[in-house]
Amino acid sequence: MTSPRPLRAALAVMLAAALAAGCAGGEEEPSGSLRVSGSTTLLPMVSAIAGTYAVANPLVDLDVRMTGTADGFALFCDGMVDVTGASREMTARERETCIASGVQFLRLTVAHDAVVLFTASGQTEPQCLTREQIYALLGPESTGVDAWVDAGGVIPGADAGLPAAPFLAVGPAAGSGTRQLLVDLAIEPVAEERGRDAALRGDYAAQPSEQLIVDRLAGSGSGLGFAGLATASQWGSRVRLLPVDAGDGCVGPELEAVRSGAYPLVRLLYLYVNVESARDDATLRGFVDAVLAENGLATATTVGGVALGADDAETQRAAWARSMEAGEAP
Repeated sequence: MTSPRPLRAALAVMLAAALAAGCAGGEEEPSGSLRVSGSTTLLPMVSAIAGTYAVANPLVDLDVRMTGTADGFALFCDGMVDVTGASREMTARERETCIASGVQFLRLTVAHDAVVLFTASGQTEPQCLTREQIYALLGPESTGVDAWVDAGGVIPGADAGLPAAPFLAVGPAAGSGTRQLLVDLAIEPVAEERGRDAALRGDYAAQPSEQLIVDRLAGSGSGLGFAGLATASQWGSRVRLLPVDAGDGCVGPELEAVRSGAYPLVRLLYLYVNVESARDDATLRGFVDAVLAENGLATATTVGGVALGADDAETQRAAWARSMEAGEAP
C-alpha cells in the first residue's frame, strides 16, 4: 500500500510542549530515532501509543509509517526497521527471508480485530450477508457483477435480500493483511466447494490505504466496502457495518462477539520485534514496553479494536521479558 501516514508533524507539537514544560528526573532518557512500519489496521492503536511515548520521551524522534503488512515485513526482514505491525502472521517465504538476513524476531500478539463489511450509512439493504453472498459479490466468479441482485447469477439464491441497485466493491489493495484475511475466511471456504482458486474479483476498487475506502464508498452511491474493524470504527456514522452469517445465523462485529470468536471474520494483530536490536536499544525496548503496558494494550478498545484479556496480556509480557534476557532465544 502506498499512502504513508507519518506522524512527524503531530509529534513535533507534542515534543515541543514537553520540552517547554521541562523534564524532571535525573535518569538518562531514551533518545535517538525509531521507525515503526506495518499494517494500516494497527495505525490508530500505534499512533495513540506513539504519541504518549513521544511526550514522555521528548528526545526520541518517532516516525510511524504504516503502509501495509507486506510492506512492513519487507522492511523488517531487510533490517530497515526493527519493529513492524502485522494483521496476519508471516508467510513461510517472509520467514525465510528474515532468517536468511539474520533477523532474530519475536512475534507479540497485541489485540483482536476483525474484517468487517459495510455499506454507506444511507444504504438500508442488505441487512446481513452470508458467506455465499460474499463470494458471489466479491469472489473470483463475480467479476462483472454490476448490481447486487446479479449475485444470483453466480450462486442461485444468493440474491435473496439484496437490492436491485448498482454494485461497486471497495477495499484495500494487494499486500493488505485485511484483504488476505477476507479471502481466507470468507472466500476460500466457498471457492473450495466450487473447485475455484480463492481470490477476490479482479475489478474491485482497490484503495492504496484503508483510510481512503470510506471516501470511495461514499462516492459510489451503492457499494460494499471491507476493512479492519479498528479502521472502520473510526468512521462512525459514515458507514453501516453488516452482520455475517456463516451458517449459525447473523452475527455482527460487536466487541464481545469478536473476542469470543462468534463473529466469523476475526483475527489477531501482531507486533514483530527484532530481538537483537531491542537488547541493544533502550528506545526500542521502551516503545515495546509502552505497547505491552496495561494502558497501551487497552488502547486497542479506545480506537475500535478489541483489547487482549488479562491472561493473554500477561502471556505476551512474559514472552517479551524472556526474550530480553541475555542469550535467551525468542
